[in-house]
Amino acid sequence: MKKLLVVTGEVSGDLYGANLIQELRKLIPDLSVFGIGGEKLKQAGAELIYDIKDISVVGFWEVIPKICRLRRAMKLLHQKMITERPTVCLLIDYPGFNLRVAKLAKKQGMKVVYYILPQVWAWGRWRIKSIAKYVDIGISILPFEREFYKELNIEFVGHPLLDIIQKTEDRRQKTEDRGQKTKTIALLPGSRKGEIKRILPIMLKVAELIVGAKPLNAFGDKLQSRYYGDGFNFVIPIAPGIDKEWVEGFIKIALRSKIRVEENKTYEVLMNSDMALIASGTATLEACLLEVPSIIIYCVSLISYIVSRLLVKVKWIGLPNLIANKEIMPEFIQFNATPSKIIVAIQEILKDRENRIIALREVKTKLGLPGAVKRVAQILYEELNF
Repeated sequence: MKKLLVVTGEVSGDLYGANLIQELRKLIPDLSVFGIGGEKLKQAGAELIYDIKDISVVGFWEVIPKICRLRRAMKLLHQKMITERPTVCLLIDYPGFNLRVAKLAKKQGMKVVYYILPQVWAWGRWRIKSIAKYVDIGISILPFEREFYKELNIEFVGHPLLDIIQKTEDRRQKTEDRGQKTKTIALLPGSRKGEIKRILPIMLKVAELIVGAKPLNAFGDKLQSRYYGDGFNFVIPIAPGIDKEWVEGFIKIALRSKIRVEENKTYEVLMNSDMALIASGTATLEACLLEVPSIIIYCVSLISYIVSRLLVKVKWIGLPNLIANKEIMPEFIQFNATPSKIIVAIQEILKDRENRIIALREVKTKLGLPGAVKRVAQILYEELNF
């Protein structure tokens, strides 16, 4: 029996991994899969030895409270490598943890395949040599990564979101009338509790100002009449593993009639929204592919922000902006993420929505063709049968 070890620590990686395992099982029906992941990998038939909800983290300072859990997860993983002797170790994103896993896997004689490579183009280019040393095949999903990974055996397969979006999107069947008076804004505050605690209150303050038409601190005037009051609704599609009641606890009573929380309906919510406010991450690219003009909002702890300012070498944090090489989704980071500034950006987007959509479509054309998951499955099939 062929055995595959899979390790991811992110909700997006859990989704990509689950889709990949389903495709790979078409080629190897009796494939045994185990490792670290979340609910979707579990549903795809993987045996979880540790759940991502216990180790998922963002930022530098935020890692410290979870060090004991991360060490325990690594120990369990190492034991499983020794007892099960998998042929291939598949790493998905989550570089801080997975680069250590790669080293352990190589010592155990496994082939190491890295799917969704570490973003060395943003920071940590010194890690390229280490990645090349411990990773046999790197699978890239972003076209500009090939330039940064010249030392690695790399395959560009296109972005897996193209496959996922294709299965759920048919904009021609949408029932919502874009010409109607009421506008819908999706609020996506992230997939981790730490992110939500920092970002959702900002988004809700924006909603409060819009619905209540309160004076804006930075400009001292009110929103134009067509942009507030009964003209707006807000929807929060929460990520798997996030408690709905916990999120609803952030919403003030005065906003309850204007904001609803949806579970497991991210794409449906986005497709039926006029625009979105999104925490940085995979959701920005999902919104881009679904042609939803968006604003990126992001906040981390002060220490993590200072460290990232010293290390990160890219102009933008949003993937659509990086791929387009220009700001097609306005970014409001840390101290710049004020409700008054965000509301002004909302007005500008709604006035210029069609041109924003054209810019999003241009990004989509740069991501390759659908079928990325099948291409990755074929690479793994060949490695498992080598």
